[in-house]
Amino acid sequence: MAELPLPAGLSASAFPAKLWRLVNSPRVRSVRWDSRAQGLLVHRSLFERELLGPGPAPGGGGAGAGPVPRPFRATQFSSFVRQLYRYGFRRVPGWLGAAAPGDAGGWLHFSSPCFRRDRPDLLLRLRRRSAADRRRPAAGREGRRRPPCGSR
Repeated sequence: MAELPLPAGLSASAFPAKLWRLVNSPRVRSVRWDSRAQGLLVHRSLFERELLGPGPAPGGGGAGAGPVPRPFRATQFSSFVRQLYRYGFRRVPGWLGAAAPGDAGGWLHFSSPCFRRDRPDLLLRLRRRSAADRRRPAAGREGRRRPPCGSR
């Protein structure tokens, strides 16, 4: 399946754009779509080695694929997960296991209504929530016609 382009108006340096490129890259082995293409699977130890560790990232694809770029400033997996939560992703409870037949366990499952493989246009609705947004009750947001994903 050909990768869908990022929507116009989304900065390539924004967290959602970086995450979109990672999950759709054949060179990155530690992040992939779930079986329904409506969630994100992340293998913690592989993600740490492939995308967060010091030094150049090892190549993730086949021969000649080259190194995987370091997309995040974070060097700790917990910082990456915190970013997911700030953008409205939620961990799917009770899901820890193989991403595909033959895979070893260890995959974590995250989901957001605005992160779908066939809907890159929804990325524009992923907004980083501020501390004030996280404290605000769900009924406190009036006047918004289309709230960003991740808001309550």
